[in-house]
Amino acid sequence: MERKEKFECPHCKKKLPFFFVVIIKSGHAFECQNCGKTIIPESTKSFTWGYVFGFLGFIIPAKILLYFYNDFLFAFLAGLMSGLTVVFFIALFIYSNTILTKTT
Repeated sequence: MERKEKFECPHCKKKLPFFFVVIIKSGHAFECQNCGKTIIPESTKSFTWGYVFGFLGFIIPAKILLYFYNDFLFAFLAGLMSGLTVVFFIALFIYSNTILTKTT
């Protein structure tokens, strides 16, 4: 049985770039940038959850810090860092757990 690599084109066997996680959706076919052939992800989560959790990761800490410290710039920067960290970890999770297959 052939071992499937994660986030690798099944046609040309090259890893796809990290930024491709934003276009990943279950059942959504897209083209490999290396060989141009169509590939589709096996049951994966959409990156839409990354946007949702990133937004919440920004709003909740910023609101709490704004309440306690009453400093808008500090709350904004802390919320921004928190939101970006959440989005990065969700993107990393999707990148490391998505297996791509050939279209039929």
